[in-house]
Amino acid sequence: MTLVKHIIPLICVSVLISACSSSNQAPRFVVVPPSEAQIESSVKDQVLLTLNAFTPVAGQALPNNTVLDAYEMREYEPIWIKDKTINMSIYKLVDLLEQSYTHGLNPIHYHAGIIKEYLDIKEPTPQQLAEMDVITTIALTSYAHDLSNGRYEPQLIDPNWQLDAPSNNWKDLLYLASATDMVNSLPLLAPRSPQYQVLQKWLVYYQDLAIKEKDIFVSAGVPLSQGDEGPRVAQLRARLVQLGDIRFSTRKVNEEEFDDRLREALIRFQQRHHLSADGAAGSRTIQMLNIPLKERAKQIAYNLERWRWMPSELESNRIWVDLTNYTVDMFLHGERTSMKAVIGKKERKTPVFKGTMTYMVANPTWRVPHRIARENLLPKLQSDPNYLVKHGYKLYSSWSVSAKELDSTKINWSAISEDKLAYRFEQEPDEGNALGQYKFMFPNKNEIYLHDTPAKHLFRENDRAFSSGCVRLESPAEFAQEITKGFKQFDEMNSAMKNGSNTVISLPTYIPVYLVYFTVVPNANGMLEFRNDVYERDALMEEAMGYSPFKASDSI
Repeated sequence: MTLVKHIIPLICVSVLISACSSSNQAPRFVVVPPSEAQIESSVKDQVLLTLNAFTPVAGQALPNNTVLDAYEMREYEPIWIKDKTINMSIYKLVDLLEQSYTHGLNPIHYHAGIIKEYLDIKEPTPQQLAEMDVITTIALTSYAHDLSNGRYEPQLIDPNWQLDAPSNNWKDLLYLASATDMVNSLPLLAPRSPQYQVLQKWLVYYQDLAIKEKDIFVSAGVPLSQGDEGPRVAQLRARLVQLGDIRFSTRKVNEEEFDDRLREALIRFQQRHHLSADGAAGSRTIQMLNIPLKERAKQIAYNLERWRWMPSELESNRIWVDLTNYTVDMFLHGERTSMKAVIGKKERKTPVFKGTMTYMVANPTWRVPHRIARENLLPKLQSDPNYLVKHGYKLYSSWSVSAKELDSTKINWSAISEDKLAYRFEQEPDEGNALGQYKFMFPNKNEIYLHDTPAKHLFRENDRAFSSGCVRLESPAEFAQEITKGFKQFDEMNSAMKNGSNTVISLPTYIPVYLVYFTVVPNANGMLEFRNDVYERDALMEEAMGYSPFKASDSI
């Protein structure tokens, strides 16, 4: 209610004066009557009042203090009015604000319509000019921040998302020499990642397509495969054309015949939606084909926002744990190496964050975390008091360094409840150790790390969310070789593996580790992969962002 109470008078003044004009028109007036001193005085009066009218809402990040600091530094000199004339760049800014939907942002947040109403006033008063100047600066600042850092606070949306790398570069915009420089620099604040740029192009494609065309849906029915004929095959072909999996061709085809070309296109669709690529349209494939274009546009918008939460520049050498792809990518020595991974199950999600890998452990001992001890080990011990002995565990009286080793077979486990379990459990290095032969450490509050595993069969699964939060590697020996290649630690690691000793090896160079979560990702061919939202994080994005990423006039 506070926001509405403050903003309505500003809007009403503007609406009563004039209707909106096109942002591409030349300026309708030159400011003559008010003196610059009058305008500056009005700006000083209007800054706090107008800032209060545009108070942040919920998780939205409107940087009010930055606007106030900028005007104070300029001694309340107007930003958009100089030599009694409106700066022409304000019209370019209005265009950029109205086009913010192409980044998955909501144009209504950036007040372009209100600015245009002020620009339509034929003989504005000093107060009206001051209001326009401040509102335009708020719009510029808010868009600069949102384009650079994201509109929303990630941890207010999802506490499990702990990767937020805010940049202050957007603030520099307000201290450039002129409004023209500010506006020209604004587009440069968007993430520079090629993936972001490809996603943005596809967002525009889906937005335009959803406005111009109706979704072509494939009717429910028996699975379709090569050799089938009929109207449902024509629907399938038309949908794959609409989604870009079949390129337009002048070659005549029987639209209702399921031929080789249609099968190949369907396989491409299945691969980029992480479906079983059998070239047949079963119920799951048809379900994915029939997701509306506007829903796909929203998904792309959510992932653009996630990219804005990332650092503006990524290190050339890094480890990239791609949670939705169940892979670990090593960007090292100018090369990229990938391997399969197992991530946390839904009830024990692997969090999103950045760490720094500093050391590895050969033939590690596994200290069982409290949660796993309570939830996994205790029930097994209550069923079989010899479980620890059979599986190579040692038991200690507490977590202190001086804790005494105990005989686990002499403890009445049935009398111990989860909340009273205070013992420390350690599994000795051997073939059955839960960590396998390698552990790769990037110390963090989540106690997450990469490691080997004896459960190799899980890497044959397509969806690999089976762990208790840590990330299991398909080829840990290869990973270890890559991060020690060319250094003495490589020989140290090989020696430890030969003699089976528990050895801590400091890495020759520390490596940044990113654990990331994207549900829409461009593939090597520039097409979009729509991935399974294994942790249901898109639903949290939809609840927080709560809008359709289309320009207001075309919203559907």
